[in-house]
Formats: sequence, structure tokens, C-alpha cells
Amino acid sequence: TDVRRMLTFQAVGDMLTPAVLERIRTFGFYGVGRDLRALPMELLEAEVVRLLDPKRVPHVLGCRDTAAKLAEQYGANPRDAARAGLLHDVTKALPPELQLQLCREYGIPLDPFSRDNPKTLHATTGAWVAKRIFGDNEAVFQAIASHTTGCGHMNSLQKILYIADYMEPNRDFPGVERLRAVLMGLEMTVDMLRSQGRRVAQDSLEAIASLQAECMQRTGM
Repeated sequence: TDVRRMLTFQAVGDMLTPAVLERIRTFGFYGVGRDLRALPMELLEAEVVRLLDPKRVPHVLGCRDTAAKLAEQYGANPRDAARAGLLHDVTKALPPELQLQLCREYGIPLDPFSRDNPKTLHATTGAWVAKRIFGDNEAVFQAIASHTTGCGHMNSLQKILYIADYMEPNRDFPGVERLRAVLMGLEMTVDMLRSQGRRVAQDSLEAIASLQAECMQRTGM
């Protein structure tokens, strides 16, 4: 299953012998060689579902629908929001060693936080898969890339995906009913990491500072 995923991501590396890989490419096994860029939503959904852990499918579909509704409410692009929601966890099923392999194959530089926490790499690798494999634009790329840690000066689509990931209807973690803002979500994540003695991403700290300043400006404080 992981090999099929990595074939789709065009990052199979040395998981297969050259002869086997050539035969797969020659006969187009596992959909290798198809152009997956700019698929309509129903076809994109089918491709993404095939790449996910089955238990994650309801969350991803819920995130897509929630992000699209929030985009309509707050003036962002609903199509970009829906595609970002559908693709945000597209590499989530990969184990840490394959997340790192995908980074090597794509030439993605890693900061110390990412090296120490490879489970968070699905945001980075997912963003690159969305762009390279599925042909999505920079707005979708940036939204997916920041959906776990946030970043400084988040735009509307980034905020929408971040909160949709927390708030879609299938989420049931304690306190979800009280989570009503991107800032609260970021603060909860940082508090959890600190309580576990784990490193906090600098992007998350910058996002909190930026959002706090924005809140103060809007309230006149």
C-alpha cells in the first residue's frame, strides 16, 4: 500500500528494483503515468480517498465541506478551500521514514522542528504533493503547508483551513465545542507541546503573535 502511495507521489526511490519499476511504468499499473492535475472535485476525491487511511476519510471529507462553507462566509475562494481541505492530509498515512524519503525526493529542506517531529511533516509533504502531483495553486499550497503549525500573518484561506481541520463535524476531541478561533487552536497546540516537554515550531509562535496583534488592533486595545 505504501509503495502504491509513493508511486502516485512520484517518490518511490529504491523501494522497487529498476526492472519492476520499468514494468509498472510500461503497463501503467496502479495508475502510474496518469495526469492528475486539475481534476474535478469528484475525481480528485476518488484519488485522495485511495491514498488515505480509511479511518481518516470522514475527517477529510468533513474538512473539505467545512472549509468551503467558511470560505463562502468569509470571502475566500470556495474552490481553493475545498481542494485544500480535501488534500490537507493526503500524505498523512505515510510513516515517518517515508515522509523523510518524500522530502529527499522532492528536495524539501527540513528545519530542526521538522526533523525532531516527522509526524508533522504531512503538512509540508502534502502541500508539495498538492502542487506537484495535483497541480494546485500557491494559495492551496500555502494553506496546506501551514495547517498544523500555523505561520505568521496567516491569510484568510490559511485561517479557514486551520480552523476547519479542528472544527469539522467528525472531530470529537475534548473541548472541540469551545474552539471558536484560530488563535485558541494555536494556543491549545503550543500548550500541549510544552506540557509534553516537546519543541514548539517557531511558525506557531509567530502565528500567535501575529493574531494577537490583529485582535488588539481590531478591538482598539
